[in-house]
Amino acid sequence: MYETYFGFREQPFSLTPDPRFLWLSDTHREGLAALTYGITRRKGFLLLTGEVGTGKTTLLRAALGQLPPDTDTALVLNTIGVSPLDLLKLIAAEFGLEGTLETTADYLIALNRMLLSRLRARRNTVLIIDEAQNLEPGALEEVRLLSNLETDTEKLMQIVLTGQPELLRKLSQPGLRQLRQRIAVEHDMQPLTPDQIRPYLEHRIQVAGGQYDQVFAPGVEPTFYWFSQGCPRLISLLADRVLLAAYAKQLRPVPPEFVETKAKSMGATQAAGLESDLGLRS
Repeated sequence: MYETYFGFREQPFSLTPDPRFLWLSDTHREGLAALTYGITRRKGFLLLTGEVGTGKTTLLRAALGQLPPDTDTALVLNTIGVSPLDLLKLIAAEFGLEGTLETTADYLIALNRMLLSRLRARRNTVLIIDEAQNLEPGALEEVRLLSNLETDTEKLMQIVLTGQPELLRKLSQPGLRQLRQRIAVEHDMQPLTPDQIRPYLEHRIQVAGGQYDQVFAPGVEPTFYWFSQGCPRLISLLADRVLLAAYAKQLRPVPPEFVETKAKSMGATQAAGLESDLGLRS
């Protein structure tokens, strides 16, 4: 709606996980390197954690886009209330396994045969389980057992667990210590720092075809930081709302006080932080 007014070809602050808009901060760069290294070197278990909105899904898609063409991937998204057997069913469905499969042993045998066939064809197989913090300990233990599918020299399948910080706490439970010990590569996503706000905003604006100085006036970055506390999703959410409101008022470039007003209207918690740290008045 505001794209033409600000000179964009497309929306710069959409919340969809488009890898083109991924700005590689230090934490994102390290995470991307960890994922691509772990998958291509067949390390087995990989772990990617981070708070909601830190960019885990976008980073994961960027990593998958860098993998060689001999890589097959499967993604499990529905993890709430999933039993160990249900998890195996979801995995089998993602890999397109067919036939009469009823017991845990049936699924494990079918998966092992499929993985051996792909290994003979020199293909690397990757299983991604998103929002893994929702899995019960029994289902997580089933994931560990999947790592037993291996040859004498290499893993048949690379397993990537992604989730919120609760996943780390869950994996620290004594009953899951065997799974925790098998994780070969891990990375915890951190929020952006104050000096990374402008590069983040600028990157997304440039990808969309705009110019930063024609969109935001100097001094808007502190408000974006204190509203979001460095969470990329919240930065984008505020930016989108600000640009829509600025378009309605035909305001360009957007001044700091306009961003401050919009941020205050979007949440009491963030507004309290703004007033405390920026000296704003209600």
